[in-house]
Amino acid sequence: MTRAFVAIRPPESVLDAIAERVASATIRGGRMTTREQWHITVQFLGDDVDIDAVASALQSEPFDLGPGKVAFGSAGPLGARRRSRILALGVREGADWMRTLASEVEARLAPIGCERDDAHPVFVPHMTLARFREPTDLRRLVAQFGPDPVGPAWDVEEIVLYESELRPEGARHRARTRVSVGR
Repeated sequence: MTRAFVAIRPPESVLDAIAERVASATIRGGRMTTREQWHITVQFLGDDVDIDAVASALQSEPFDLGPGKVAFGSAGPLGARRRSRILALGVREGADWMRTLASEVEARLAPIGCERDDAHPVFVPHMTLARFREPTDLRRLVAQFGPDPVGPAWDVEEIVLYESELRPEGARHRARTRVSVGR
């Protein structure tokens, strides 16, 4: 099965900081995402998407947002700490800019049938660190990551259209198109 999504890929310096923090954590009952999978999803597009049509829509005119300064906060659950399926890095700087970007991406893709998933109607900027099959109490794991922000702030200058292949060992992402957003 192949799926696609539009995302922001952090720079190597941020990925290095995340890797250092992840190395100190012990995951039980879940699967940690890998460095190759680390990104901030701007819009999930689903399965069987016309990648060329999405790329054309994203490139139809320049994004005029200016570069966004983004920085991660600390790790935490998406949802309740005692019953979450996702451990994520939240965004401590640039969330409003990212919501504007997500709205512009959504507006460009809606005419070709790529609308935001009804299950997630509001964009919540984050990067998934681990997934759990069952709702899990993540308080111990969050404490392992500590309260400090992860990595330096960076300027987001592009978004990436990824094609993702689901595999038993985890999803494999392939960049198909890069679109400048920092003009």
